[in-house]
Amino acid sequence: MFFLAALVAAALACGTCTAWYVHRDHGLALALTAGAAVTAALPMTLLLTLAAIPGLGYVLAALAALAALRAYDEGRVLTGTCWAAIVATALACAHWGRG
Repeated sequence: MFFLAALVAAALACGTCTAWYVHRDHGLALALTAGAAVTAALPMTLLLTLAAIPGLGYVLAALAALAALRAYDEGRVLTGTCWAAIVATALACAHWGRG
């Protein structure tokens, strides 16, 4: 149950951040589309990674960690926190998949 809650929280946070960022420059219609795409893409990516190759979750976590560090270095704290949530969720998927 905790795994599902973490997955939903990570997806909603990243979708909201994306929609807010896109809305500032490109308008509401594109912002809603981008936010929905990011919200749907994260859980599907993680679940497909888990189903196909559980060890691939570690690769996803490493790449997300690099993106989080870059975002924190650039001063984008909210974006970095979203990437950190992806790291935690990907590691949970990889560990859960190994049983």
